[in-house]
Amino acid sequence: MTDSPTIRPATPADLDTLVDLFRATRKWLAEMGSDQWATNPPERVRGRLADAISRGECYVAEEDGRVIGTITVDDFADPEFWSAEDKPETALYVHRMMVERSAAGRDVGGLLLDYAEAVAAKAGKVWLRLDAWRTNEPLHRYYVRKSFRPVRVINLAHRGSGALFQRTAI
Repeated sequence: MTDSPTIRPATPADLDTLVDLFRATRKWLAEMGSDQWATNPPERVRGRLADAISRGECYVAEEDGRVIGTITVDDFADPEFWSAEDKPETALYVHRMMVERSAAGRDVGGLLLDYAEAVAAKAGKVWLRLDAWRTNEPLHRYYVRKSFRPVRVINLAHRGSGALFQRTAI
């Protein structure tokens, strides 16, 4: 086993593994009592991941040749969450961060977030932003521990997400 996972851009060959990781993460969330991602079909996630991979916006954490996590980092500021006053163009946004359960507790998520921050800084952005499931308070606490500052909570009846966070990209 290596000392630390490495991060690399995802390739089309990773797509099936990432969809399987999504399915496993969604199942784990349900077992934990969360409805996060419950209505997000794997086929839609496959399409979004494939698009992100083709644009070079999806990254994987890999250890001993095995993918153990993923993160997508792009400039899509969801207009239902981020307003013109937020200056969305000053940030990159995190989507679909997942870590394989066997790697839980080893700060693979922190490594992915730090990598995403470096991508944002290299792009000349001020912020790394994300939205989290409103009811997933352990996830909110996790992001605060990872130096994200709560911005606000947007409560939309048709969306489960809406807890907004950001940290500086330095």
